[in-house]
Amino acid sequence: MRNNFLHIQKQRSEIIRAIRSFFENKGFLEVSTPTFARLPGMEPYLNPLAYAFRDEKNKLYEGYVVTSPEYSLKKLLSAGFPKLYEITKVFRQNESFGPLHNPEFTMLEWYRPHSDYRAIMRDLEELVLTANRAIRKTTKIRFQNYTVDLKRPWLRISIKQAFQIYAGINLDRAKTASAFRKQVSKKPYPIPRNANWDDLFYAVFLNEIEPKFPKNRPMIVYDYPLPQAALARRVSPRSFYAERFEAYIAGIEIANAFSELTDWREQYARLKQERALRKKLGRELYDIDMDFINALKAGMPETGGIALGIERLQMILLNIQDINRLLPFPAATLWRGARH
Repeated sequence: MRNNFLHIQKQRSEIIRAIRSFFENKGFLEVSTPTFARLPGMEPYLNPLAYAFRDEKNKLYEGYVVTSPEYSLKKLLSAGFPKLYEITKVFRQNESFGPLHNPEFTMLEWYRPHSDYRAIMRDLEELVLTANRAIRKTTKIRFQNYTVDLKRPWLRISIKQAFQIYAGINLDRAKTASAFRKQVSKKPYPIPRNANWDDLFYAVFLNEIEPKFPKNRPMIVYDYPLPQAALARRVSPRSFYAERFEAYIAGIEIANAFSELTDWREQYARLKQERALRKKLGRELYDIDMDFINALKAGMPETGGIALGIERLQMILLNIQDINRLLPFPAATLWRGARH
């Protein structure tokens, strides 16, 4: 058992080494941004971890541990940095302790200036194949009871197509919560009376769509509705959809990507909407990061960007179904027996 766990850690190291080699060969700059920030992102359904510290004069500083390095990386891009990437620890409260979640995990993010989410799709396909080649010679992997072929190109489906095919929902006719509710009123699973648009989206997606994704081929699901893509550029100026995609391997989500929104006015408006939703949901409220908005004002180029969970990818490539078997010190064991 001990030798097997050591072998897993060696393979994890080889995957990380392959990832860094991939970006070095493509001319990306590796950067390191703060884990602690004065203000976090505004995602309504994420709960950042608050922190506080004092300096040598006992002055108190309060802020948050980042849920993503995204804002910092975009500030660098707005300052003229070239294509870049970061591998960093991030933290999220109210995450389950396994099998696919740990409150502390490793995030890989990379950004291509003068590009869009289509280029990021190609990057992702190549990156996963590169990481897989670090530990085996074939493009096929075994995860759970499935054989998955990672070869390019991956399957692609728009979220609009997925809702229509798998759930019989027309998202073009579900642009408001009331219109959405009419289409889900006869579904066999419970829909809360006070469900907002996002609640309805997730109810359908998690019950009828995500479980039906193919397990033998990776899939890219793209062009999400605006309420699900606050940081992404619209498909067209008045479109209800934005250039966001999520990637799945063996039916498990591994990455979330955008053609980044660079219009500071629209970004500011969307962040205010997200803040209002946080208030409605009873979540902690904090100010919008105006340094981020001012960076966009200064001029961020059209950019494709993505966030990928390193541990999630390692689990899939190593056929490990429980993150507690992957990590040397998972949160579930660190707090085992602790008083709550």
